[in-house]
Amino acid sequence: MPLKFLGPYDESGSYRMIQSTWQTNQDRARNHCSKQQMSKERTEPCTYAFMANAMSGVNNVAELQAKMAEVLTASDGWDASGFPKKQPKIGWYASKHGASFSLRIEVKSDTNFLTIMSMKSYGPNFVDTILNISVQIVRKGDNQQALASSSASYEITGYHETRTSIHVPHKFELPGGGARAGDSILLDGKLTSGAYFKINGLALCSF
Repeated sequence: MPLKFLGPYDESGSYRMIQSTWQTNQDRARNHCSKQQMSKERTEPCTYAFMANAMSGVNNVAELQAKMAEVLTASDGWDASGFPKKQPKIGWYASKHGASFSLRIEVKSDTNFLTIMSMKSYGPNFVDTILNISVQIVRKGDNQQALASSSASYEITGYHETRTSIHVPHKFELPGGGARAGDSILLDGKLTSGAYFKINGLALCSF
């Protein structure tokens, strides 16, 4: 399923809003398609996106490295790793406490949401793992006050008690009303607790 259709995920485990968020995303998808039909210029719903699996065209280390290289500006303790079919599966892995990475994404079209698909598991290496994500939107002519109002941070945990490993989408609204064509999105990820984490997908989209 395309990342753009996923609603916000509530870390508390509450699913009361699933129906309304799903409907909201379906409405946004229809609105985007209607605008595309009326416009001579086609725009992609996502400024940048990848999902590591066989259907996406990003299914081995070389392909994931190439996709990350499009936006990666720094990395310490994070690497593309894994296999297409056997365990551990392909993904963007942190392998030490404090592991960090930085991305710079040049915005091509309206971008309002960040979605990160990450693994949750019960294994000992997932206990107390926390990934901190900070986002800053840089606009043309920004001053320091504007920068402060266009930044935000989010946290994603890696552990759950269910005796299985799953990939979970985490969808966040971008700060400052989102980014527009010509803006830049600076994204920094840091493992602030634990020494292991897996990201299976990342998307910056209009809805």
